[in-house]
Amino acid sequence: MPEKKSVVQRVKKTLRQRTRSSESNNKKKTSKGSEGQEPQSKVSKVKAAITCALCLAVQSLFRFLFNCFLKECNTSRISHSFETEPKSRTSLLLSSVDMEEEVEPVLNTPDLMVEIRNEEIREANQLREKDELKKEDVKKEKEKKEDKKEEKKEERKEEKKDEKKEEKKEEKKEEKKDETKDETPTVRAPEETTPPKASKRPKVWLGMPASLNFFNNNRDIRKIRSEFEFLDSLVCNKTTEAFEANTVRNRQGSPKIYDDNRVILNRPGHDDVNYINASFITLKDFNHKLIVSQLPQFENDSFVEDFWHMIYQEQITLVYLMVPDKALKNTPTSLFKDEFGGYQYVGKMFINNRRTEISGDPKEYTIEVLPEGNSDSVMCQVHHHVSWEHLQQAPKTRPIIKMIHQFLTEKQIQNANVCVVSVFGCGRACCFIAALYAINQLNNGIEPNICEIMKDIKQQRPSPAESFAQYAGIYAVVLDYISRKRGNKKDPINKDINRFIEELNDITPASSPSKTKPVY
Repeated sequence: MPEKKSVVQRVKKTLRQRTRSSESNNKKKTSKGSEGQEPQSKVSKVKAAITCALCLAVQSLFRFLFNCFLKECNTSRISHSFETEPKSRTSLLLSSVDMEEEVEPVLNTPDLMVEIRNEEIREANQLREKDELKKEDVKKEKEKKEDKKEEKKEERKEEKKDEKKEEKKEEKKEEKKDETKDETPTVRAPEETTPPKASKRPKVWLGMPASLNFFNNNRDIRKIRSEFEFLDSLVCNKTTEAFEANTVRNRQGSPKIYDDNRVILNRPGHDDVNYINASFITLKDFNHKLIVSQLPQFENDSFVEDFWHMIYQEQITLVYLMVPDKALKNTPTSLFKDEFGGYQYVGKMFINNRRTEISGDPKEYTIEVLPEGNSDSVMCQVHHHVSWEHLQQAPKTRPIIKMIHQFLTEKQIQNANVCVVSVFGCGRACCFIAALYAINQLNNGIEPNICEIMKDIKQQRPSPAESFAQYAGIYAVVLDYISRKRGNKKDPINKDINRFIEELNDITPASSPSKTKPVY
């Protein structure tokens, strides 16, 4: 295009120069005013005729070139514009040549395909950028998962170190006891020789064979899911009249508790209200008084008073709170003061904080409970596990195992009456009880049956497992306890156990199809 336009401009310039030179020559010749010599006028006329002929020839040549130019440049996208107005543009061009005017450049219409292609390229680039961002997000998520796994490994290392220290302390205590027994004075004849001391044998966990059978019989997630579906389909036809008559004292969405094993409050002169959303749980060969209770509602002081009256009435010395922090904060009435030395009066109950240890998990408190007019208080140990969310399994098994191990080994707790509290008094509380009872059976050399344990609990408290994730979490806790008791990380059986625990931990929480509840 630029080369052809330059040719046109050159032709125009030559035509202008020649016309100007011819006009100037004619003016000079006429201005001389000579005697009208005929030879000179004839020569000028001949020259003028030649220049006119040349101009016409050049104009015809220019028209021919211009038509060729139009034919060559006529494409599908500009043919319409030239067909509609060909005369106007050619006439303008020719008149511009004659009138010494410049031709306006012909504007090209935009190429739609080029624009569409450019838009497609832009969209493709945007999609590539989005894909790259998604890939980066996936990489970050993978890195986070790897970091979490590393943190879990480090936590396990620290836990095993702590366990080894505790075992060493226990061994030292037992050695001291044995030494004191050996040092008891005995009267012997001088002729008799003292028998040599028997060498101490390393302690073997009584539950080792039962634990191995438990793992081999329950290492299939499909089997565990079928057990949960079976439990979820069970229906217990028991009366729930007290629950229905005291709907105000039940949390919204809580399951209906049964009349035959509910806790009955004994409070004379208190409007004859003896109801609290709590149930007794009895298990075979488990000699502890065991209560499952919902978290009291904090909108009314009397509900909190009912809870602590139950603790005092049933002489509960150990409370497990499976409740997140957000359920206890920003409430009109607090369950107890969490700072050391803090106390409160709730109705006729005096609640005093005698000890606080919040550095670890679970948080530990010693709460003094004393009703008005009484002199004998109840010292209650409260273990608060804060990270177990609704419908989920415990995010870390270590705090659960720590609480269970303390319950089964410490003498101060072995004869305790126990109350396990969750928001609704079903899923988290009942799963904790099932794990505790299963580990207790292992320590006695009995292989536990989780499905039968939960079936027994469901006949006494509805909705013991609210989701498959919660039910699978029971197996995760028991298997992690087995792995820790076996001790050797390089043991191939322990490696298989830990791999299966990771599969159980990856199960996402799924709500049970029977009920839906608010999230706490």
